[in-house]
Amino acid sequence: MTNVELPKANENLVEATLDRWLVKEGDTVAKDQGLCVIITDKATVDMPAPVAGTVLKILAPGRAVLPVGYIMCVLGVPGEPVPADLEARNEAVVAAHRSATTALAPPGAHERDVRGTTGVSPVGVGGVRATPAARRLAKEAGVDLAVIAGALRVAGPLTEKDVKTYLEKG
Repeated sequence: MTNVELPKANENLVEATLDRWLVKEGDTVAKDQGLCVIITDKATVDMPAPVAGTVLKILAPGRAVLPVGYIMCVLGVPGEPVPADLEARNEAVVAAHRSATTALAPPGAHERDVRGTTGVSPVGVGGVRATPAARRLAKEAGVDLAVIAGALRVAGPLTEKDVKTYLEKG
């Protein structure tokens, strides 16, 4: 069994957005096959499968902002039992990330995280969750993220693609 964690792609990366899954539970994947799309402030990339196997469990929803080290899914052999402590481990990773970033968060940056508990998550203008790339693009265009979220009716974190869509529609 292999736990697939959000990797620390560079020394400054502390969190990233899991945009969407390219597989579902029960799918068989080849080594290096794309599992999901990850968005950081510098790139959007397909997360490759570290090993061949079957997707036994997906532990993170699409459009979720996750800290480095969060177990996103588990690969293994069909029928292999998934350890019951993975949720607790992920909660510990989220708690450690929350405590590390709380001191750095601006006032009002507390909102509901992936688990529905109060925590620190990337917050843009007006308290709207957005990827770093989306925040940067909106700032460059002089557009409020809350306006974009309302116009596009986006419930999850705004992505760079969302901002571009809004800007193209005028």
